[in-house]
Order: sequence, then C-alpha cells, then structure tokens
Amino acid sequence: MQRFLLPMMFFAAGVLLYVTAGGLGVWLMRIANSAPAFWPANGLAVALILSVGIHRMGWVLAGIAAAGFVLQKLAGAGALGTWIALGDILEIAIVTIAAHRARLLGSGLQSIASVVTMIAILMVATVANAVMAAVGVALFRQVPVLDSVFMLWRLDMTSALLVLAPFFAIATPGRLDEIRQTLRHGAWARGLEYLALVAVILGAVVFMWWSGQSLISFFTAPLLWCAIRFGQAPTTITASCLSLLIILLTIAGEWPNAYSSQPLAWQLQRIELSLSLNTLPTLFIAAAMAGLHKSARALKQSQERLRYALAGSGEGVWDWNIATGETYFSDSWHEILGYEPGEIEPHERSWDHLRHPDDNAENRRRIADHLEGRTPRYSIEQRFRHKNGDWIWVLDRGSIVERDAEGRPLRAVGTLQDISRLRARQDELDRRAHHDSLTGLANRTSLIESFERWNREKRSFCFVLIDLDAFKPINDRFGHQFGDHVLLAIADCIRACIGKDDVAARLGGDEFALLIDAPQADTEFTARRLIERISEAIGYADSLVTTGASIGIAPASDGAPDFETTYRMADIALYDAKAAGGSIYRTAGSSRPSGQSRRGKPASALPGLAGEDPADDATGQGEDAADHRDGRKAGNRRLLP
Repeated sequence: MQRFLLPMMFFAAGVLLYVTAGGLGVWLMRIANSAPAFWPANGLAVALILSVGIHRMGWVLAGIAAAGFVLQKLAGAGALGTWIALGDILEIAIVTIAAHRARLLGSGLQSIASVVTMIAILMVATVANAVMAAVGVALFRQVPVLDSVFMLWRLDMTSALLVLAPFFAIATPGRLDEIRQTLRHGAWARGLEYLALVAVILGAVVFMWWSGQSLISFFTAPLLWCAIRFGQAPTTITASCLSLLIILLTIAGEWPNAYSSQPLAWQLQRIELSLSLNTLPTLFIAAAMAGLHKSARALKQSQERLRYALAGSGEGVWDWNIATGETYFSDSWHEILGYEPGEIEPHERSWDHLRHPDDNAENRRRIADHLEGRTPRYSIEQRFRHKNGDWIWVLDRGSIVERDAEGRPLRAVGTLQDISRLRARQDELDRRAHHDSLTGLANRTSLIESFERWNREKRSFCFVLIDLDAFKPINDRFGHQFGDHVLLAIADCIRACIGKDDVAARLGGDEFALLIDAPQADTEFTARRLIERISEAIGYADSLVTTGASIGIAPASDGAPDFETTYRMADIALYDAKAAGGSIYRTAGSSRPSGQSRRGKPASALPGLAGEDPADDATGQGEDAADHRDGRKAGNRRLLP
C-alpha cells in the first residue's frame, strides 16, 4: 500500500504545484493583455523535484503534464497549449538533471563556478523551451519564429532565475542550524543593518512610483552592498523580490515608464533586461565574497593549527628573504634563545652573530647544498648562544618556498627547536655505550671501532695490552671500594702517559688496552713509562698499596692484521711478560713465542675475541674490583698495609 501511496503523493504534488504556479502565470498574462509576464511554474517544479529526490522525477513530471494539459484546456489554448506544456516539461527535465549532476543543490552558489554553471544550465534549458514554444506558435498561430522566440526566452529565463537563484542559495545543508547559531550569538546588529537596507530599497521604489521617475540602475548599489555584507542567500532573495515587485507594478501599469506608449510586452522585456543586468553582477560578487570568506576562514584555521602545533612542539618560526637578507623571527623563536621580541635584528646576519664559530662552516655548506638544489631541505644541529651566555643546541630546519621565473630561490621558511636536553641524553647514551662506567675510558666496543677505523685509514700504530700484577690481594684485603680507587688511579696514569690522539680502554676487571699512534720504538718507551707510573704507591684513607703492570705490544700497519689477530699477538706477548716475572713489556715477534695466551687457551676463546663483554659495575661492586679468573696472575708484588 505504501509503495502505491508515495508515488501518488508525488504525482499530486506535481499537479498542485503546476496548477497553482501555472494559474498565477496565466492570471498575470491576462492582466498584461496576453503579454508574457512571469511564469514561476517551471522553476518551482525544479525546486520540488530536487527537494524530494531526482529518482521521483517521473511521478512529479507526470503530475505536471496532467496539470498542464488541464490548465491549457481551461485557458482555451488548445493544441498550442499542449505543445507549450510539453516544452515546459522539457525545460524542467533539463534543468533538474543538469543541476543534480552539477551538484548545485547544496552548493549555496558560494563559488563563481556554481553561479556560472547555474546560468549556463538555465540558458540551455530556456532556449530549448523558447525555441519549441516559438515553433508551436508558428505552426498554430502563423507567427514567425523570430518574432516570438526572444520574448518567450526572456520570460522563461527571467522567471527561472528569480525562482531558482534564491532556491540554490538557500537550500544548503545546515542552513537552519546556521540561522539558529547566528541568532544565538546575538547577531541583531547585522539583522538591523539588513532591514535598513531593505527599507532603503522599498523607499526608493516608493519614491520612483511617486515621482514618476524610473531609475532601476539605482538598485545596483544596495544590492552590491547586500552581496558584500550578507552573502548569497540574502542577496538573491532581495534581488528576486525587488524584480518581482517591479514586474508586478509594470503589469498593473503603476511603474513609471518613459516608454508607456509601447506595448506592455515590449515594456516588460526592457524592464526585465534591466533587472537581470542588476541581479547577475550581485550573484558573482556574492560568490566571490563567499570564496574570500571561505579562504580567510581556512587560512585562519590553518594559522591556528600551526600556532597550536608550534606551541606544543616548542618550535620557533623564521621567514628568510634570500634576496634582501631580511628575516622574520617569531615570538617563540626569540623565546627559545631567551630574548624578547624585537631584541634581535630581523636580518640573516643575526644567525651569524648567535651561531657557535665551530658550526659556521658546516652551516654554510648545508645552506649552499639546499639553495643549489643538492638537498630537498636544509637541516642542521648547531649551537646558538642564549641570552644568558650559555651555548644551547638547536635543530634548525627549513626549505625554499618561493623561486623566481628563472628558478633562483627568493624565500625560505623554517623552524628552530631547542634540543639541548635531547643532545645531553644522546651524549650520555653514547658515553655509556662507548665508555667504561667506572674509569671513563673507552670500552671494548669503542676500542674495536677505533682499531677498525685506523686500519681502514692504513695507519701504522701499536696495540698495547696491559694487565695489572697482584691486584687480587688488594681487592681481597681492602675491599671493592679500595680496588675501584686503585683502578681509577691507574686510569689517570694511563691518560697521563699517552698522546691526545691515542685511545685508552678498559676491557674489564684489571685489563686495559691502548692504541698508540706511534712507531714501535716510541710505543715501547710509552710502555716503560706506564710500568713506572703504575708501580708508584697509591694511597687511600690510611693505607698505601702498590701494584705493577705487565704489557704486551703488537704492531699493526697498512690495514693488517685484523683486531682478532692483533689481540692474540699482544696477548701472547703479555703472557711472555708475565712468565718473565711481570712488571715488564714484551713486543710480539721480538720475544720467544709461546703459542699460548695468558689463560692457556687459544686466542679465539678469549672474551674479547669470542664476543663477550666483561661485566662493568658502575657502583664499584662485583667485577670492577674483583674480576679475577683462576690462574690469571703470575708473579708477586709487595702489599703494604
């Protein structure tokens, strides 16, 4: 039952609309002595179909066709009336389908493209209807086509524009919510301004009627003001109501007209043309203003999002005019460096004044790479001087955003971020990953990396392996804290005996290793100094102890041998030094080779070679002071209480 009732409802709606709107049009034509005056039926039919859904267009058009046939019969138009009704249905179908595909419903005519599309659709549809009606008039009334086609087109075009322009401008999603929101926020001032504008227009109409002077061009100014201030919907409603009012006054013979001696159809044609010329520009102005407002809102939202994002990320913004050097620094940019806005000169030379001298060369290289197109963006971690005098690490990033016609960079925009804490954390993590937690010397990982780098550079250097003599008794008698103190003192001795380019590492327990960037003879001299310094007494609290050091040396040059081989050679030499009584050094190749390491194991089984990382206890507990394996020590040193 419902499937039958709904189509009948749409059929009845089409009948009712066309009878009402068409009857009004016929009545106006009779008042105007059969001159085409105003035909709202077609525009209202399009509005109805688009409102209920285009898939119901068939039933609505069927109702319109039935009503049109009956209406034309009642008007005594005969076959010509039926022909004209078919032309109206054709116009309605063309406008409805084209407007649906162009998505005019819901557009609000908020863009110039939508206004142009609406006018183009109405032009095509009304021309088709006018040509069809003119052909019918020529067939049934023997009136030449050219004598009636323009008049009929003017009637259809003006009527459709007066009805559909307000419809498309008003029928947008959320229009009622927008009106409620406007009223809720107390936009009464704008409402009063609009009413004042309407009063000016009505006052002008009354004055022209009273004075007998028609000056339709006067209405251009208030309509343009309406378009600029209030948008498309109020403008189309105002323009359509004004045009309809003047058309009705003209039909009634009350509108002042300098051409009153001319036929009414000619007068209407001239007046409607003037009204169209007044209305169409306002549609474009309103659409352009809507586009500007939309762009302004989008820009404002984008700026707010950027501001919130930058505020949340703690970044400052800079904008660099590459040609002039002028640079904009945001408030947050100043804040990062401790300055108030305006305290720093807005010029590129401010960067040079603030930047650490050691970072200038790298910064110039990075900027040149980006400006010359070798990198997609500019990014560098560098140091800037804070207002309080401290150096802070910052991440400076940016990219070119504008070029001239020849591709030369004109403008770059970027951000500045304080990364001092991040760099501190990274440095601490790097220190822990590459340094012994107790002594601060390099660890085994860092030692291997340095060894491999020196080998790649084809350096000639010596690998020195140091093992303390009689360290376990110190640890056992005085405890781990004393033992850690001894290890720290020995680490200081090692630092004092090597060059600034050499590498010192603690491999674990009481074992140390060095990379000496010097010939074998110089390295042996350093070894003797190390033995002398390490054998000096070390005091802690009320106690004084001494220990010694056995040293093995293995030369490396021209990228060979590798770390494993070099370590094994130095370890064998160290084994020979301990076997000789300790506190001496041996160089690989210059002493009797034993073929074994200190542990009596092949070198591949040593911790440093098998991938083990000896435990390092930062608290001084466990192996920092007591990492002694069975059978590890040879020789004796004296222990003084």
